[in-house]
Amino acid sequence: WNAARNLQQTIKSSVMNELINQIVQKTGVPADKAQQVLGVVANFVKQKFPQLGGQIDSLLGTSGGTQAGGAKEENPLGDIGSKLGF
Repeated sequence: WNAARNLQQTIKSSVMNELINQIVQKTGVPADKAQQVLGVVANFVKQKFPQLGGQIDSLLGTSGGTQAGGAKEENPLGDIGSKLGF
C-alpha cells in the first residue's frame, strides 16, 4: 500500500514539475511565480467548473476537493499541492 501511495505521489509531483517547467520555459517567469500561477489557474477552473474539481485535485494533488452534496473529499495520497505552495 505504501509503495503504491509513494508512486502516485511521485507521478503527481512529476506532473506538477512538468507544468511548472513549461510555464517557466514559455514565459520566462521564475519557478516560484509559475507555481503560484498554476495554483491560481487550478482554483479558477475549479470555481468555474466545479464538476472538474475532483479531477484537478486528484491530478495536481491540490486541496479543496468536494464530493456531491458539499462533503469534503479525503485525499489518501496527501496534499502535495500545499507542499508545493498552493
